[in-house]
Amino acid sequence: MNVHAIEGAVNDSYRYNPWRKPGSAPVVDPCGQAGGKFKATPMGGDSVFYTTNFSTMGDLGSRLPPTAGPLPQWTAGSAVQVAWGMRFNHGGGYQYRLCPADSPLTEACFQQTPLDFVREKHAIMWNNGSVHPIPGMFVDASDCAVVPEGSTWARNPIPRINTDNIGLASVGKCTYGPPRRELWSAEKEDCQQFPSPCPDLDKGWFECTDGVSQGGCDKQGNDDHWGMCSGDWTLGMIADQVVIPKALKPGKYVVGWRMDCEETAQIWSNCADVEVVAPTAV
Repeated sequence: MNVHAIEGAVNDSYRYNPWRKPGSAPVVDPCGQAGGKFKATPMGGDSVFYTTNFSTMGDLGSRLPPTAGPLPQWTAGSAVQVAWGMRFNHGGGYQYRLCPADSPLTEACFQQTPLDFVREKHAIMWNNGSVHPIPGMFVDASDCAVVPEGSTWARNPIPRINTDNIGLASVGKCTYGPPRRELWSAEKEDCQQFPSPCPDLDKGWFECTDGVSQGGCDKQGNDDHWGMCSGDWTLGMIADQVVIPKALKPGKYVVGWRMDCEETAQIWSNCADVEVVAPTAV
């Protein structure tokens, strides 16, 4: 979001947000909270959650019952595919971790087993299921202080369409006028904090097209500022392969995903139930 800011300068507006030191900010629950708040909690911002048969607003993910029925099996020592998606792009980055299912599901437990990324397997998974490899942007202790020590985080690879740290697409040389789709006047480089991970595909996002193949549109036909690989993005998911430690004891585990945001003081997290099995003897 704000990769060109000088540390401590007036434009370093996100320095107190979680991504400044990945993994160090406290969380309400390591498996997330439905709706991001309790029902009776007054708070700013939009918080919406529809009650289902499984949970209601305010439920803590770590306290929900485990998945019933057969679990996905992950073999110790293997690489498995994981993926996440976004609707509002707040920058930052993420990590996958494991905690034994029979242990208290605490942040400390998840930090004991962070999973390594297979760096050459970073990709975009389109909504139709196809996969497009992209360069990975990984962060570890050689780049900045991360928690837990020695672990690796992956940076959100999708650039927002804006020109500076105030998060707008209508400043500097990246400008438009109403109706937006008709009066774009910009160069793509002026509207992104860093290059698109798939520039060969990321075309046409100045225009409001069909909302699927290239540009996103609202109901009034205005450009919603996203392209194939940029903006506030809904056209696919970020896919990775993570390594299950070879020495990990077989059994039931909870896999946790944690996203530390840069633009907002938010941490997004989610959990799933899996079973780790021993490698097959040869």
